[in-house]
Amino acid sequence: MENGLNNSEKEKKLKKGGRFLVDNFGVDMGQISYILIGPLIFLAIMLIPIPTLDWQARGGLGVLIWMAFWWTSGHIAVAITALVPIFVTTFIPIAPVGEIVSVFSHRIVFLIAGSCAMGAAWQRWGIARRLSLKILSLFGNSARKQIWAWFLISALLSSIIADTVTAAVFVPVAVTLLKYLGYDSNSKRWNNAAATNILLAIAWGASIGSLPTPLGGGQNLLIYEFLTEAVGRQIYFYEWTIRMLPFTLFFIPFIGFYLTRILQKEDVILPGSKEIYQKELDKMGKLSKGELYSGLVFVLAVSAAFLEPLYTNFLPFLDPAFIFFSLAFLLFFIPTEEHENVLSIKSMGNFPITVMIVWPSALALAKVLEHSGLAEIIGENLSFFATGHGIITFLIFAGVTVLLTNISTNTASAALLMPVIIQLFIAQGINPVPIILLLTVSVNLSFAIASGNGCLAVSAGYGVNLKTMFKHGIIIAFLGFFLSTFFAFFLDNILPWWGVL
Repeated sequence: MENGLNNSEKEKKLKKGGRFLVDNFGVDMGQISYILIGPLIFLAIMLIPIPTLDWQARGGLGVLIWMAFWWTSGHIAVAITALVPIFVTTFIPIAPVGEIVSVFSHRIVFLIAGSCAMGAAWQRWGIARRLSLKILSLFGNSARKQIWAWFLISALLSSIIADTVTAAVFVPVAVTLLKYLGYDSNSKRWNNAAATNILLAIAWGASIGSLPTPLGGGQNLLIYEFLTEAVGRQIYFYEWTIRMLPFTLFFIPFIGFYLTRILQKEDVILPGSKEIYQKELDKMGKLSKGELYSGLVFVLAVSAAFLEPLYTNFLPFLDPAFIFFSLAFLLFFIPTEEHENVLSIKSMGNFPITVMIVWPSALALAKVLEHSGLAEIIGENLSFFATGHGIITFLIFAGVTVLLTNISTNTASAALLMPVIIQLFIAQGINPVPIILLLTVSVNLSFAIASGNGCLAVSAGYGVNLKTMFKHGIIIAFLGFFLSTFFAFFLDNILPWWGVL
């Protein structure tokens, strides 16, 4: 386990409090009886009559509970859980299977593919590693400064590439440097507060830093699609950014302060010095072609996304989602000095294939809930709480979302709740944009358990203290829930344009 998630351990499991968090496409067959509970619950709900629910609605409820159970069990991979809607609708016509499968060719899937491919190139050629080492060489070995450095670097990068990719890039770099400082095993990093806090800084920084753009993670892209459907037009990236950036600017000093003052109570001096980071940086040598080209292409793609309003009238056929994909495709044909192109079989080994499955399948679950009629029924039962944009309404819906995102996953939380809540507000004739924006923040307040998002899972694989993560992650999520809810209420009332798209 010492080499993290990409080591040679065949089963690829992360032990956590007697359970196993299964990575990638693994299934813990030792827990087969527990795994079978999911489909058995589905069958029971389908076969047992429930007042007010027809067989299709019961099927939608069964799929919902089945997926929620698997998502939170830790015995089966998130990617496999994500395929449940296709499996069920193939044999039981709860929803049209053709429409469920079609979400895998959604335009956002191509944006995700392009973004993740570029992230894989960043990992392969080390541009992010170079950036982090350069910054860290300026900070030295003060624990608090190190925590702040990793936190800010992760938060910054996760706003433009997926949060999980950010963690996958930076955690191994941090662990390499921690090994130089004497924390050369998972147990040593688990038992040392400073080492654990550095890993938490990356995980939490990547988690909250994902807010400013839809590119921050699958959960954001999922909500971006729901938001587009709700307002009936394409949402420009800058429109998202100016509404989410205030929350990011608020949370960065809040979480950074918590990490460096509450968790890291004393500013200890870590073994080693700035020279350690400079030594690692010197080993990298000059900027390679792989770093240069992967960096330039990524800047072009991000620029195209944010500059869309400037060219959409002249070049209406250009779509940022396909620009990302096409520019990533070009990297397969750009050579480097190492007889390998920027993107190749080797570099694509860093591609997070799970993200490609989870995002469209989360959208598929939303369609199952819609076609089965369950979303409408749930909405009717929640309609009492959807009375407008009052603070009580905000607290109720944000509270439920934060709770779910900290016991399952952020993508699962978005998939399960967002479609129902959006349709509920639309049915009541209430502008859904403010609640969508608030719940976007709530979905990203996932800090407590290793299965909550990819950032937490990666740090867990390298020895972060999971007890510390859970205890303080719950505290941050709870405080963040209240602070973000009142902040959203304030923005909605003070800045009329904030909640209108």
